[in-house]
Amino acid sequence: MRRLTLFLYNVLFVPILLILLPGYLVRIRKRGGYGNKALQRFGIFDQETSLRIGRNRIWIHAVSVGEVGVALKFATEFHARNPQSRFLISTTTSTGLTILERSASQWLEPIANPIDLPIITSRLIRRLHPSALLMVEADLWPNRIAACKELGIPTALLNARLSPRSEKRFRLTRAFTAPFFNQLDLITLTDPSDETRWISLGVRRELLHLTGNIKHDSKNGPNISRNNDLIFLAASTHEGEENEVAAAWLTLNKEFPNLRLVITPRHVERREKIRASLKTLGIDCHLRSEGGELTQEPLLLDTTGELSAWYSKATIVFVGKSLPCSINHGGQNMIEPLQAGAPALIGPHTANFEPLATQLCEAGAAIRVANREEIVTATRLLLAHETQRASMISSAQQVLQPHQDATVRNCVLVEGLMNEFTPHHS
Repeated sequence: MRRLTLFLYNVLFVPILLILLPGYLVRIRKRGGYGNKALQRFGIFDQETSLRIGRNRIWIHAVSVGEVGVALKFATEFHARNPQSRFLISTTTSTGLTILERSASQWLEPIANPIDLPIITSRLIRRLHPSALLMVEADLWPNRIAACKELGIPTALLNARLSPRSEKRFRLTRAFTAPFFNQLDLITLTDPSDETRWISLGVRRELLHLTGNIKHDSKNGPNISRNNDLIFLAASTHEGEENEVAAAWLTLNKEFPNLRLVITPRHVERREKIRASLKTLGIDCHLRSEGGELTQEPLLLDTTGELSAWYSKATIVFVGKSLPCSINHGGQNMIEPLQAGAPALIGPHTANFEPLATQLCEAGAAIRVANREEIVTATRLLLAHETQRASMISSAQQVLQPHQDATVRNCVLVEGLMNEFTPHHS
């Protein structure tokens, strides 16, 4: 059955790739950065990089920014526990690669994710011979897994994510996808309710281990470094949300003249479109990429890798991709601001972070808002009552408690897995 599904996957892969290629080329043009290490996307490495990578590194694949954060947290903890370990971390997006390159070291090598074509993948796995192949959250590459299985290399899916959309897709294609999942040696789960869902998709129970969510694992308390100004941070916004947030800020600014607005779009290539859109509201904004600083006019944070640092400066954070007016729905990570000590406002569309988003709201750790009027009401309340802001952070810590040490638990499982496979390593 596995051979049949792998054959079907490879038969369908090329035409699907050709269908998606035009959109991929458009993203390259809009976002830029996809040409960086372009040959690596075809499994081609220059001699210097090949020598630096060598063999027997632990290979982690992380699709984009969120998954890269999980991969880096896991790799850092694993390396601290096992100083001899060396990592190869691949990512699909240019923003993910930018973040990885900032963390590059002798033991951590970032690469652009190679296309999962059989001839490319088989040659690459034999050349690199990773000591383990770890994939983050939801991204499986069947040829890569199959090539590892042939060589006795352990494979795992860490921090497995099963959104309602992906669950529906996997359920419809269960006969096709279940054999891929069952080739893995380990799947770590983030929530107790996930086990039943994975089993219902045909995944073997013995592969599943509950660890908590690495994303929500924070060893430290809130990292608070507030400014004298009040800062309203709109994080990871999508098209349609910037104007809604800015309109709310205009209303609030009359009552709180020292309230500053910082907007961080999820896709920075939209910067000029956002600036033009805000002008229709009579708002001029500064671009961080042009040296913009925090002033009375809003700051558009259109650079990569700065958002996390702003969470600890913010008074209140709105987390995007969640309002009804947004062109995209599903929500972005509302945990980071809460861990940094900033109360979070989220829209009603947070399917990518359920059931946690609902748990946070029910515990009073986050507030749902659907439009500019509700943003104004919630923000006004929080600005006027510092004790309520502190209460939200305290409630968030209680909700996130089960995820404490999730990274360590994942490390322990991977260490055990690699020890089982040690006799087969070359």
